[in-house]
Amino acid sequence: MKFFRTKLLPGILVCSSLLIAQQQKPGNGETVIASDLDQRLARWRAVKMPLDSSRLSARELRMIDKLVVACHYLEDIFWRQSDPEGLELYKSLEKSKGDPKLRRLLFINGSRFDLIDENKPFTGAEPMPVGRGLYPKNVTRRQLEDYVKRHPEKKAEIYSPYTVVKRQGDGFAGVPYHIEYQKWLQPAAAALKDAAGLSGDPHFADFLRARADALLTDDYFPSDLKWMDLEDPKVDLIYAPYETYLDGVLGVKTSYGASILIRNEAESRKLAVFQKYVPDIQDALPLALHDRPSKRGLRTPMEVMDAPLRAGDLCHGYQAVADIHDRSLSRENEVLPTRATEERANTITAEFSAAICAFSARAPAFRRTRHPFAVSGHLR
Repeated sequence: MKFFRTKLLPGILVCSSLLIAQQQKPGNGETVIASDLDQRLARWRAVKMPLDSSRLSARELRMIDKLVVACHYLEDIFWRQSDPEGLELYKSLEKSKGDPKLRRLLFINGSRFDLIDENKPFTGAEPMPVGRGLYPKNVTRRQLEDYVKRHPEKKAEIYSPYTVVKRQGDGFAGVPYHIEYQKWLQPAAAALKDAAGLSGDPHFADFLRARADALLTDDYFPSDLKWMDLEDPKVDLIYAPYETYLDGVLGVKTSYGASILIRNEAESRKLAVFQKYVPDIQDALPLALHDRPSKRGLRTPMEVMDAPLRAGDLCHGYQAVADIHDRSLSRENEVLPTRATEERANTITAEFSAAICAFSARAPAFRRTRHPFAVSGHLR
């Protein structure tokens, strides 16, 4: 199953011209820090993602609080996938109340590497590891390919989207995510099950329980099917390792991301007007017939969702305006035979006047969890 995310969007200013960083020279063991933190921070703008809590019952708010807790754990894992050393620096700065500008820039990028300056470090001199925290440092694609040729029985674990590659003697091994990140996945699964117990939507509750089980097995297919059975859910959740942006070695390792979505009924009704035209739009695409299968007679739900909280891969760096989920196909096309008739799309709306920063704004309904700044204050 693929989750497609548009990173850069036409008509939106993503950043100003890249600045050439002048770095401070370290002295007496001090950390190298770019001297232009103010300019780098100025390229990001906080944009409010409002939440109308009046649309939610007290029970629904308690359920969402449990989802917030679950999202915190994926944030913990993502940092360890993205930049373990950067996480330790961030936590030390947070504990000591050190350089707030550096701390903020670390959080925006989810690492020590500037996502809109070709991943150059803005603190320290170490270049970004191409495999981030998913591979041994300095390992190359060629080394892994050669190893797999000599040990074909290792191919599945090395190339799995859900393993961390580690050195093992003279070779390599793939450690499953559910083992490597067990410390965070077990309480995350428990939080999802707690949320399921508070859900008034039995289908959403079933999905949450299935997704909780998936966290502890790395088998997301059954829960994907549960997700596809949802119909106009009031609360929805993106919650899994989907994207492969962090993997510069084999390009297959997924990173954990999460987003809580709350249906905007008024805007969803407006969008529903266009549903009946989806088959005509599909037929009009300038593609060969076999590349644009007919949508006539098939469900194509569309929803407008507010996204008051994101975590992990969906929280750091430049933000998506639209999250498009095509769940009719999985990564291995597993879903196609059983759910080829279903497709859903979630569109997240907000007013954008500049680049979109991961910090969003404080959502009143979750103020007690410091949301959405909560993900920056709960790293473990």
